Amino acid sequence: MPPAPLAVAWGIESALQGALRREIDMLRHTDQVTALTQALAQTVALDIAQGSWTSAQANALEGVQVAEGTGDDHLAAQCRATLGWLAAARGDERTVADVAARFIEWVPRGVRIFSACAEWDLGMSALFAGRAEEALDRLVRLSEHGHHAAHPTIAVLAAADTAEAALQAGQRPMAEEQALLLRRWAERTNAPWAISATHLVHALLASRADAEKQFRLAQEVPGATSRPFNYARWRLLYGEWLRRARRRADARTQLAEAAETFQRLDAAPLLARTRAEQELTGQQPRRDSARARARDASTTLTAQELRVVRLAAEGLTNREIGAQLLISPRTVGHHLANVFPTLGIVSRADLARVDFEDELRLMG
Repeated sequence: MPPAPLAVAWGIESALQGALRREIDMLRHTDQVTALTQALAQTVALDIAQGSWTSAQANALEGVQVAEGTGDDHLAAQCRATLGWLAAARGDERTVADVAARFIEWVPRGVRIFSACAEWDLGMSALFAGRAEEALDRLVRLSEHGHHAAHPTIAVLAAADTAEAALQAGQRPMAEEQALLLRRWAERTNAPWAISATHLVHALLASRADAEKQFRLAQEVPGATSRPFNYARWRLLYGEWLRRARRRADARTQLAEAAETFQRLDAAPLLARTRAEQELTGQQPRRDSARARARDASTTLTAQELRVVRLAAEGLTNREIGAQLLISPRTVGHHLANVFPTLGIVSRADLARVDFEDELRLMG
């Protein structure tokens, strides 16, 4: 099977994820610990792309623990790379820096993908924190010939970030280069995310007359919604453009949808940016009291109960949860029966109102 970053770049993460889950279900009933950890490490990048960040972090943490126990440094680094990406999206700059520092030791070994991931994470973290020039300095290294962090797959995946950073830093030619890179990749692969990202960057580059058409095209690409984080970012950028064009009512629609996704994923920097835009449109950002309930619950539920309920909130069945946590479906049901009264809910459907991402980060 192809490496997960390449599968994400080609837009085939759903097909690969299905195959990997079948493999993991089989391996959990064997003593092939290394093979299981390799499969888990592959699923993490796919879960991130599809918006299943709770599963992604849980699998990455498990992968690091097992890989360190077996002395597999390469596999542990794979899992840490995804934890670094999640930390960047969530505004945890300390974790991003720690992960990047660990990857410095891989440079002499010629494992460029880890150096590339470190630069992407550092660049994305700086971009979301509003430090565009610092972000661009990191991100351009991904496509800089001869640089130890240059990596064609990561460069493509980070191209929209690089373009946004370039425009914020006043480097339009660099943004135009990223638009060309994305367009060529989209033509080669027909990957929905790449087509959508191409339209987005063209929207950022376009004149006022053409920008809205490109923003709409970015949103209307079939399959674009399968990557919730990317799609929410497109909505945020479109909402910002609409607000600057004094179309406040239209901007509110885009920003409200973006805020909902960022809140669910605990993408704190972009959630804060979205809420600031909402306030500029005269909209009062919606504050979800479910987060407070989840935080209170974290002090009374066991760690295993929290893991079970988070996976249930993502829509996994009792059998699927049991397979991931190595417990029986009956035990899963017992945990849920204990958790529901604590959360003040009566069914799985009510779990959608509760956000557990913050607690998982704290436990990690």
